[in-house]
Amino acid sequence: MTPATRRRGGDLEAAIFDAVFAQLETVGYRRLTMEGVATAARTGKAAIYRRWRSTDELIADALRHVLPESPAAPATGKVREDVLQILTCLRDTIVACRGAAFRVLKEETEEGKGLLHDVIRDRLSRPIRDLLFQALEEAAARGEIRPAAATRQIADVGPAVIVYRNLTEGDPLTDDYLVSVVDEIVMPIVRP
Repeated sequence: MTPATRRRGGDLEAAIFDAVFAQLETVGYRRLTMEGVATAARTGKAAIYRRWRSTDELIADALRHVLPESPAAPATGKVREDVLQILTCLRDTIVACRGAAFRVLKEETEEGKGLLHDVIRDRLSRPIRDLLFQALEEAAARGEIRPAAATRQIADVGPAVIVYRNLTEGDPLTDDYLVSVVDEIVMPIVRP
């Protein structure tokens, strides 16, 4: 085992959370252990067990730490720019947690429901979809898109494409890729 490093407070917590994401990347959700996180964080197991009772609690706190609070609506006055900004926020969050949020959901349980599902839904998935729906409603009110295109189903399209790529390909979600999702998928669906 790697010798423990004496860190306290925020420094120790940041190292532990970073180790959680590193472990999720290398061993996955089902094989993540408190001991593995302690080793990766270069701290003692006791430091982890004092704070968290289970790996699910530890992962949930790591996700809460990295997932942003609900972003504000961009309100650029142009649906294309609004959608692009919202999808960029989604991408940046996926990058910040090394894609772990959605991989955890995929592996979490047979039903895909639980503590981690709730954290990801409440802090990332639902706010992004709500912002996209709001942007579509506002664009429809301005006459920028078809009124029938301002639906929750259409608001789900961009995030679904990005999450699918993250889960299946693992390729970097570049700015060019996001622009292609907006220009080649979302905008053709909503245009008058």
